[in-house]
Amino acid sequence: METLKNKWNNMPLRRFFIMTVFVCVVIVALLSALIIGCCASFRHWLLPDPNAVYLTVEQTMSDGNIITSTYLLEYGEDTSSLPGLQAEDNDGPIIEKPEGRKYSVQKIEKSFDTLTPKRKLAYKIAGVTMVVAPAVLAFVGIILCSMVFYRRKLKEPLKLMADATTQIANQNLDFEIEYNCSDEMGDLCRSFENMRTALWENNKAMWNMLEERRLMQASVAHDLRNPIAIIEGYTEYLDEGLKNGNVSIEKATHIVQNLNVAAKRLEQYTESVRVLNQSEEIPLDRKLISALELADNITEDLSFLAEQNKITLRVQKKLPDKEINVDSTVLYRILENIINNALRYAKQEICIDFSLTDGWLNVEVSDDGEGFSHEMLKREGKHLLISGQDGHMGIGLSISRLLCRKHGGGLELSNTSNGACVKIFLLV
Repeated sequence: METLKNKWNNMPLRRFFIMTVFVCVVIVALLSALIIGCCASFRHWLLPDPNAVYLTVEQTMSDGNIITSTYLLEYGEDTSSLPGLQAEDNDGPIIEKPEGRKYSVQKIEKSFDTLTPKRKLAYKIAGVTMVVAPAVLAFVGIILCSMVFYRRKLKEPLKLMADATTQIANQNLDFEIEYNCSDEMGDLCRSFENMRTALWENNKAMWNMLEERRLMQASVAHDLRNPIAIIEGYTEYLDEGLKNGNVSIEKATHIVQNLNVAAKRLEQYTESVRVLNQSEEIPLDRKLISALELADNITEDLSFLAEQNKITLRVQKKLPDKEINVDSTVLYRILENIINNALRYAKQEICIDFSLTDGWLNVEVSDDGEGFSHEMLKREGKHLLISGQDGHMGIGLSISRLLCRKHGGGLELSNTSNGACVKIFLLV
């Protein structure tokens, strides 16, 4: 029973509609035939039998009175029991007529006019029923067919999509459309669910981007306070010192140098924001290129940078000889930023591991430095603008993470037993 129910629920709309109409037509036809047959039999029963006759017997009694008796007879009926009648064979007389007795036979006409008023009314009602009943049954069948089709195939999915539309209009995407039938309405609900999921992901990505911008602006605004406070302090000191005349040339020169350093730090902060904004606007230019050839070209340039810094670059390539769809310029820029960051902290060597798994290009860059700070690791998933002791703020890592996300991937930071580790993965 459950299997039959699932079969009906998963039946395509067109086939289900045809089957419903066919079943309805069959039921209406059978009921109409039954009603018409019953009405026809009833009308036939109301009319007189054409094979029947009325036998009238008039007998004159000795006192002169006349007694009349009427008998309803059918063709071929035995008449031996009737008074004064005797059935004979074909060669003998059929009726023996006693003295003083008269007989008359009247054939019954099968006519509507011979019926009584009540029988005439019943006859007419049966006739009207024979005409009206099929039309009424057809109308009721159409209504029931429509109701069954709506309740079975349209009611639930339409309600789901109406509710989903209301939720989306109210800017609420945290819900799910679940309709397990495999018919056209099921496909429509699944398409609606895919649209909702896409809107949810887009809104989530937009929210993350806005959150990152907010964090970046808050980080820059926070870091700007220190150089601004330094500049304000030095300018106030110079203003009071010059008024009092107790600032020497050497002291003024030292203050000017410190002001210059603070100004450069301000310039660096504003430049980092500008570079990040430019990176978000970079368009992707994916092209098919051999994975091995791409890895060879990138590591060749990066090896030159490592040699200049007297750092050993070890490369491991677990790549098949196949083409991948990637923006090589973006990938080069990502690795260049990561390697430049690693070169500042590596002691002796940097390792790069290339691999390709299920359509994802994975690159892991590790060094033998001191690793990332706890504050840097806490910012996982956010902009990595942190002012370090050497004046760098992690702008390269922030740009790399942004470019990874534009390429459909991401960037992860971690520490190993030997030092820092950066893992990037790109959808290719």
